[in-house]
Amino acid sequence: MATEAAKVKFYALKVTAGQEYNVVVLLSNRARTGSYKVDSLIVVPGLKGMVFVESNAAYEVKRLAMGIKHVRGFVRGAVDVKEMESLLKPRPLSEQLNVGDIVEIIRGPFAGMRGRVVSVERAKNEIKVELAEAAYVLPVTISADDVKLVQRAETK
Repeated sequence: MATEAAKVKFYALKVTAGQEYNVVVLLSNRARTGSYKVDSLIVVPGLKGMVFVESNAAYEVKRLAMGIKHVRGFVRGAVDVKEMESLLKPRPLSEQLNVGDIVEIIRGPFAGMRGRVVSVERAKNEIKVELAEAAYVLPVTISADDVKLVQRAETK
């Protein structure tokens, strides 16, 4: 198994920001119809302007991407598998939330209510929310998994 993991290589293509999915569709169509040794195509949602191609050889990726619209270049060298894992592993929502963000509670007794984040306890994956729809200021401590981000706080 370890030898198979060592053989897996990812190569990065620079593409026009916002066109990642279009490029993957074009690359996928070309890979299906031609004889290219490409295993997978990956778009990381939070990473603009990059598409990753899994292949055993860099020349196959270059050959696949040659002439495709919106492909701006090829990043030299293979991307480490550990880096790909860190890009693809989902981060807990508590790491993404900040004080002042507006959230909607999606589970529990306060489901459907909105509120403003007062504090974030990243170690426990908990947040304290002041409910906006309550008759008075009601701070509630809930799990960060039970909320959905509605609006980011304005940074000064």
